[in-house]
Amino acid sequence: MRFFMFLAAVLLCSLTTGCTKTPTWTLFYYSGQQTPPSDDHYEAIQGYYDTLEQCKKKAEGIEYLSETPSVYQCGFQCKLDDHDMVKCDQWHTFTPKQP
Repeated sequence: MRFFMFLAAVLLCSLTTGCTKTPTWTLFYYSGQQTPPSDDHYEAIQGYYDTLEQCKKKAEGIEYLSETPSVYQCGFQCKLDDHDMVKCDQWHTFTPKQP
């Protein structure tokens, strides 16, 4: 089931971008958490971005609007593996901003 939802999100994203390049960064946002989970990242996906800076700025905006310090990650070239687990070529983890 998760695989099909992930596939649908990727297809929707690629259909809406037309002939432009595919976004390479995925935002994983863990609201109210101080550390990211070690296993299931799929439920935390909040969008797809062309650059690390865009990914980071979106997460900072979510954190600002929610007024809840949260950890987030930007993953590069993310895919689902054979066990429906998210695997990314690179992970950049950003810790919560303290008020």
